[in-house]
Amino acid sequence: GSGIELNAIQRSNPEMQKRAANAIRGLVESDNNPIVSIHDHGAGGHLNCLSELVEETGGLIDLDKLPVGDPTLSAKEIIGNESQERMGLVIGQKDIDTLQRIADRERSPMYEVGDVTGDHRFTFESKSNGSKPMDYALEDFFGSSPKTVMTDKTIDRKYADVAYSANDFESYLKDVLRLEAVASKDWLTNKVDRCVGGKVAKQQNAGPLQLPLNNVGVMALDYLGKEGIATSIGHAPISALIDPVAGSRNAIAESLSNIVWAPIKDGLKGISLSANWMWACKNEGEDARLYAAVEGCSEFAIELKINIPTGKDSLSMKQKYPNGEVIAPGTVIISAAGNCTDIRKVVEPVLQKNGDSIYYINLSQDDFKLGGSSFAQIRNTIGNETSTIKDASFFKNAFNTVQDLIGENQILAGHDIGSGGLITTLLELCFADVNLGAKIDFSAFAEKDLLKILFAENIGIVFQAQSDEAVEAKLNANNIEFFKIGSVTSTATLEIADYKLDIPTYRDVWFETSYLLDQKQSKNGRAQARFENYKNQVLNYTFPAHFTGKAPVISSGVERPKAAIIREKGSNSEREMANAMYLAGFDVKDVHMTDLISGRETLEDIQFIGAVGGFSNSDVLGSAKGWAGAFLYNEKAKTALDNFFKREDTLSVGICNGCQLFMELEVINPEHEVHGKMHHNESQKHESIFTSVTVQENNSVMLSTLAGSTLGVWVSHGEGKFKLPYAEDQYNIVSKYAYEGYPANPNGSDYNTAMMCDKTGRHLVMMPHIERSTFQWNWAHYPKDRNDEVSPWHEAFVNARKWIEKN
Repeated sequence: GSGIELNAIQRSNPEMQKRAANAIRGLVESDNNPIVSIHDHGAGGHLNCLSELVEETGGLIDLDKLPVGDPTLSAKEIIGNESQERMGLVIGQKDIDTLQRIADRERSPMYEVGDVTGDHRFTFESKSNGSKPMDYALEDFFGSSPKTVMTDKTIDRKYADVAYSANDFESYLKDVLRLEAVASKDWLTNKVDRCVGGKVAKQQNAGPLQLPLNNVGVMALDYLGKEGIATSIGHAPISALIDPVAGSRNAIAESLSNIVWAPIKDGLKGISLSANWMWACKNEGEDARLYAAVEGCSEFAIELKINIPTGKDSLSMKQKYPNGEVIAPGTVIISAAGNCTDIRKVVEPVLQKNGDSIYYINLSQDDFKLGGSSFAQIRNTIGNETSTIKDASFFKNAFNTVQDLIGENQILAGHDIGSGGLITTLLELCFADVNLGAKIDFSAFAEKDLLKILFAENIGIVFQAQSDEAVEAKLNANNIEFFKIGSVTSTATLEIADYKLDIPTYRDVWFETSYLLDQKQSKNGRAQARFENYKNQVLNYTFPAHFTGKAPVISSGVERPKAAIIREKGSNSEREMANAMYLAGFDVKDVHMTDLISGRETLEDIQFIGAVGGFSNSDVLGSAKGWAGAFLYNEKAKTALDNFFKREDTLSVGICNGCQLFMELEVINPEHEVHGKMHHNESQKHESIFTSVTVQENNSVMLSTLAGSTLGVWVSHGEGKFKLPYAEDQYNIVSKYAYEGYPANPNGSDYNTAMMCDKTGRHLVMMPHIERSTFQWNWAHYPKDRNDEVSPWHEAFVNARKWIEKN
């Protein structure tokens, strides 16, 4: 049942989106950007996009010039259909040729569809038959819309209280950890690319075991700075059922208790929120709840002095069935974003064995309440009392104080309290490493009901101090109530009161739901293998003895050798590869396949080429097969590449999609009769993982100096399995995955192969992305207490430059 839904309003074509984006980027990044105005196509299609572009002036659109794939479409369908990967832009007549050239080079279809008029009308007219399906004055579109009036009555719903028995704690805990909202999200995070672009500074997975636990996502702004953008989300739909105002306050507070772990410019003041409202409007009582929730959201944001400049509404959250209807619980999803001042200082939820004590701050300043919690859910109820944020000024003060402590390197580990409550937070702080545990004591709490303390989802944080003295002095100076609740141990046990919880046991309970979901998507028993192996494949590194961590210094007067990026429509790794080459001292040229096919580029003066990662031709024919065809069946492109490989002063590297390309073109073992091929991963799905590889003794120009080291590296591919027909000694295998088993070897390659080169050592192919693992902050887990400008992988590109200069 994977048929295409032909009635879908929106269907995505990410490759076309990328082509259009590349064409626009070509203008935006030029010295003078000729784009006057730009808008995306969303709801309403051309009608919405093109009218808003000419909102101030007016415009005439020629209906005949709009691209149409189906001649039976009516004018209404042409004007209103909602293909997502279209952009509308206004540009001067003199710049159209430039845009056309760039669009052709990127293979991005482009259409000149009309003119800006200045008559304050918006018109669609067919030049061929004179029909005008639409011709309105702009104020008919953009005039003041009538005020919406909502009328509703408040319904006071009562939910049953949460009943429980104190001596069933451990079975309750297992039930909570198995809930989809609490359990591991590994099944979700590992099938999407979490390193693309080479600017990912913090993604979901943390620690030596790479479990999806991180609180906040961070993207670097550029390759050389230390600033970034931090994002997080929060929602509290079940707490909103009990009290819509508490739901809004908890949603905002959850997003903030997640983003607090990244140092933000100006602290809380530097954060902006987006509010996405999902509500079953026009159902009795729901509009009244929505009103209360929106007002509560607004008031809390004002108390915190942060803005909500944007959002989105989906207000028809009702599903009708033959025998009744179901409405969704009203939900506001809050997305928080801020300028992260130092991407190297983001705190992860992994306790450190050489640090000081563990602390708890109750950001809610409310009593422990079980309503709306995961615990209530496993007791099959909602509850009648939910916690809220009692004191906005306490919250603000605590947030900014934690920010200061992070800036001063006083916080070694930290985690928010969300789904599953405090017990989940404490366990998760111990999950991402081995031989890690904690001893916890709540005797200083006013609340004496241990289950309430552990399962209530009052917004709060738990963190580990670098120095108790420094942390406590700062918290006391700012009048923040805190509790020292325990210490870290190197035994895999969490001790609380009379309970000794075995970390590996509970980690498996927490991971099991992910495994059950993964069974529905991973083939060939890989879900089972992942479940068995994830805790045994610890990231351990051996760095090269000569490695200093310093970036190469390139003097400005020296002529840089010429390198080229080769990309095709659908490539997506050209920037990080170009950056790695440039940083190593190359002058880098961007070469699209259209440049080679047209003969604009011959590669004659190029000494080093990099074929990049991505999804050329959307992988329709299998990865890189279409790309290889573009070389094989275009004479100029084929000649350029053949000539390049015939020269003896050249080097090449193919990474990911580029590796698939060079294997398909058979440039690595031209002497073989039967060639190695790249096959689908054994799991039959895309695999994204930060794994480790061991570099063998090898003759590769780029990687021979790293022989003997084991290093962390990003992997992201769907067809990465080296299928090698001959005995191992017939190949020059440059590196292997550090563990043979899945998922550390994500694809099942023969001989555990990660990288290979040709006999001369000049041509290298690999599935792992060393170009996305260039900086310390790129690595999802880096050795503690190092301060390296570049990671050891950068040496590969420096070696390439030195070899070319020498030869």
